[in-house]
Amino acid sequence: MYLFLPATLLLWWWLMSRHYGEIAQWFIVGCSVLFYAAWSAEYALLLVVNALLNFYWGKRIAVTHSKIRLVLGVVYNLGLLAYFKYADFLIETSNALTGSQWPLLRVILPLGISFFTFQAIAYLVDCAKGRVDDFDLGRFAFSISFFPHLIAGPILHYSDIMPQLRQGIRFDPERMTKGLFLFVAGLCKKTVIADRLAAVVDPLFELSDRLTVCEAWVAAAGYGLQIYFDFSGYCDMASGVGLMFGLVLPQNFASPYQAGTIADFWKRWHITLSRFLRDYLYIPLGGNRQGFYRGLWAAAITMLLGGLWHGAAWTFVAWGAMHGAMIALYRLWTKTGYRMPGYLARTLTLLGVFFAWVLFRAASIDQALHIWQAMLGLNGISVPVMLAGWFGSETVPISGQVNGLDMLAIGFLLAICLRYRNAQAQLDTFTPDLKALATFAGYFFAGTWLSAAHESFIYWSF
Repeated sequence: MYLFLPATLLLWWWLMSRHYGEIAQWFIVGCSVLFYAAWSAEYALLLVVNALLNFYWGKRIAVTHSKIRLVLGVVYNLGLLAYFKYADFLIETSNALTGSQWPLLRVILPLGISFFTFQAIAYLVDCAKGRVDDFDLGRFAFSISFFPHLIAGPILHYSDIMPQLRQGIRFDPERMTKGLFLFVAGLCKKTVIADRLAAVVDPLFELSDRLTVCEAWVAAAGYGLQIYFDFSGYCDMASGVGLMFGLVLPQNFASPYQAGTIADFWKRWHITLSRFLRDYLYIPLGGNRQGFYRGLWAAAITMLLGGLWHGAAWTFVAWGAMHGAMIALYRLWTKTGYRMPGYLARTLTLLGVFFAWVLFRAASIDQALHIWQAMLGLNGISVPVMLAGWFGSETVPISGQVNGLDMLAIGFLLAICLRYRNAQAQLDTFTPDLKALATFAGYFFAGTWLSAAHESFIYWSF
């Protein structure tokens, strides 16, 4: 933030001002590889080799229109992802089912492999369908490696970046201003809100078998808000940096907790992942073109695999299955012809999402079951000390795990999510005036000096 980003920005715009566009692109590719190599030089080499292989393979597919080459390319990318992400998971599962003692490979998962693998697959499929007509290695390498989205998305199509680079990038003070605003807004969401929520949520999940109803709901809602502000913050920062470089990245987050249906939720949460799953999995499985029940089956498989994409654990598989079941219930409800009141539909959607987030965060299915049991009041009811007087402390046990301020903070943050649009959606009405400058300064001060202990972005794990 203080060295790498300013240096790359200054050199990028200096090269662009000298009309060295191609050199500037390769400069950013080099910086992006360096950015990745700061974590692992070996896996940075993997990123480079994989990008080169996919570029030239896609070029051959576009020329020959060979379905066999396309299948081989997709199998290669999925095989690479399967080895790094699922090898140990498959060995553990096999050992558990058969009683074998196969040793684990202990493979270290490359950062962002799920994202650049999906981008490579989308590129190969688009080549096969004749959607790619610009085979420039520099522009392809830029679109794959551009460091703001490299680690956690958005998942780019070649067509998202290629036309902008081909037309040429010119410095736009308004874009730079909006980019700076988005960046510090995302930074504030991450460091001030999401990381502080993690300090509340993590201990509660560790004590899952001892929680009562208030504590369990703080754990579930707290994590739902933690991942919301964590991922929303990352998306804002990635889009903000893109705008600073003069590039518009596709929107990846659009106030998902305001969704009125579970289908609407997935049109707002991780939009580029939903787009990929729809275009390259749901529709090829038949989608809704081959009857209502075939559509239910396709949606269920898509969500199941979408859950597995998020992580090599049965909790993620169950999370995907839970969302698939919610989508099926929503579609069955629409067949009845009844229309639910908007406030009730939004409430039920949010409750379903929060219940499912427990699975997403839990270390095991048993841990999730313990928290669900507590959320339903089966472990008893206790209230924080701060709220004990409201209920009568002599009749209601006092909680020792959460305090009233935690509950009030979660309620306040939830109200913000339900009331206000995400920062990216507000750029249309953004004006760079003194009020915006004061807001920028406040966000920057909060994001840097008032931040909590820094945690990794949640989606870095995928």
